Amino acid sequence: MSAVVRTLFRDPRVRLGVLAVVSLLAVIGVLAFVVTASGATPEPVPFEETTTAGLTAEHQQELREAGLTVPKVEVFYSQYRFVVGYRGIEYAVTEFQQPGHEQQFGYPIAVWVSDYTGAGVELTTDGLLASERDPGWVRASSAQFVVDSEAHTPAGETVVPFASESDASAFAAEYGGEVVGWSTLQGRSFDIDQSAAVRDRVDEQHAAGDERAAAARTLLDRDQSVVGNDSTLQAAIDAAEPGSTVVVPEGTYRETVTVDKPLTLRGENATVRGDGNGTVVEIRSDDVAIVGLTITGVGESLEPDEGEIDDDGWDGSIDAAYGYADAGIEADNASGTYVADVSIETPAHGILLRDADAVVEGVTVEGTDEWTDGFMGVISLREPVVVQNSTFEGGRDGVYLHRAHDTVVRNNTFRENRFGVHLMYTSETLIADNVARRETSGGVMIMTNPARNAIVGNDIRNSSTGISTSGERNYVADNVVANNGRGMMTGSSQTLYERNVIYGNDLGIRTGSIRPTDRIVRNDFVANDEVIRVGGIGPLAIWTSEGVGNYWDGATVRPGQGSYSPTDPIESRYREVPGTVTLAASPAASMLDAVRDTTPGMREGNVLDTAPLSEPVRPETLAELEAETDD
Repeated sequence: MSAVVRTLFRDPRVRLGVLAVVSLLAVIGVLAFVVTASGATPEPVPFEETTTAGLTAEHQQELREAGLTVPKVEVFYSQYRFVVGYRGIEYAVTEFQQPGHEQQFGYPIAVWVSDYTGAGVELTTDGLLASERDPGWVRASSAQFVVDSEAHTPAGETVVPFASESDASAFAAEYGGEVVGWSTLQGRSFDIDQSAAVRDRVDEQHAAGDERAAAARTLLDRDQSVVGNDSTLQAAIDAAEPGSTVVVPEGTYRETVTVDKPLTLRGENATVRGDGNGTVVEIRSDDVAIVGLTITGVGESLEPDEGEIDDDGWDGSIDAAYGYADAGIEADNASGTYVADVSIETPAHGILLRDADAVVEGVTVEGTDEWTDGFMGVISLREPVVVQNSTFEGGRDGVYLHRAHDTVVRNNTFRENRFGVHLMYTSETLIADNVARRETSGGVMIMTNPARNAIVGNDIRNSSTGISTSGERNYVADNVVANNGRGMMTGSSQTLYERNVIYGNDLGIRTGSIRPTDRIVRNDFVANDEVIRVGGIGPLAIWTSEGVGNYWDGATVRPGQGSYSPTDPIESRYREVPGTVTLAASPAASMLDAVRDTTPGMREGNVLDTAPLSEPVRPETLAELEAETDD
């Protein structure tokens, strides 16, 4: 046995990989029999046991709270061990149409859809589906589908299935639409934005952020009234005419204030210092601007006062946890809030926006040294915000968003927070060109399965995790994640990752989806201690699209093969052990790959790049990173 082989065989993964050839050859006939012998059509399973796709978690919560329903689909695939459950038949049809879908999952062995026959279904005034009882199941091939009706889910149009053609026709007669069969339905297209559409919308989101910021800055053009040094700031606010500017001269104002009319507070090297009990500046009106102030003396309370919370909806717990803590600036139920060139020292929130859309720019928020002791730099609940050109250091999260769709977070710096940017139930948001350093838990964290978020151009280093995504149809591109514990964590589906540099991390990327429908192409994986770890147990993930894969440092394409698997126990060690490619090209390893590639399920949990790149996608960025490492 050669030195290379002896070295490799010390790795138990390699021993298992090579020895598996013998086992596979012994059982391949049995496997073929098992696959072909079972001809029974699988029956539906409890929907909560499926691997789900479709509506966001927020939309599911809304339907659940209202006691409403959504048409569902269960699909049993020939090459996928799990049942996929789709909330919304339109989502299933759209996914069937995606390139390479059948190649990866196999053909549908059985497709079951909700049966609204006899369920007493009707539409609410918003077009949502209400039924007297939970619908049963019917085979899709036997069902009749009402399309183009008034029926909707919170996400948009939906298709309503019936086992009975007469019931389908009656529904269409009452709520519009036409009745079609399964074969016709599969040829239809639905207005569901995929990750490519999210990519194409990035420039529009930037432009929208520019427009919102420009509109907010018009609040600086108001007529002025001057605060004298012998007057309290609150007295000046009370005396000012709505729509005017209160100029706050240099000095320290030891008070807390409430702005309950449209005003602009413009400081001239002025400090507003609270007494350490409660919020310092409260905004209770539309069109209020706070500019050029330093705010200190924020209270330390992270809890709401008794009886303060009046929202008993499904997300009332979020308000209870975060929405009524002390803050430097708090805007409640206000529109058109503008905060600029403000510096805040806080043991709690910096800027709390509760049902208040806002533009925040040029601010500095200094939080607690230990993130467990503080809260958020900016927190927005249920309304969009533009946060830009600001710095957040210390505290829990730099920017925390809850159901704050259409937000823009860009060109900010985050240092030593728990998370830099943290999205909960928030979709269609742009997180762009931010810098994060030494984040305790992560730079950008997308949680609770939202959709259509764009994370582009961010630079995250020396943190626990660079970027972690969940949800569907996101766009993650042009980011640098370097020298982190984990570069990226991909728990999403139908998401496009491209042109990211994943460099020098303890773990380059962890893929955790058991339904790997992401497109991961044109990324640079360089100098990571461990390139990839697969957390899911789904089918083989192909990280190649339209003949283009990724750049893997040290990867040597096997002669005559042209593919590379960073999860393969032999191939993944190309960079570590000289001569590994020789063993990878051996008849035993080639036979193992042939069996894996042709036998359903035999390469589960693996990643394969069928067209790895020979040159980096972003060589200039890599050169800069390598130079910094050398320094």
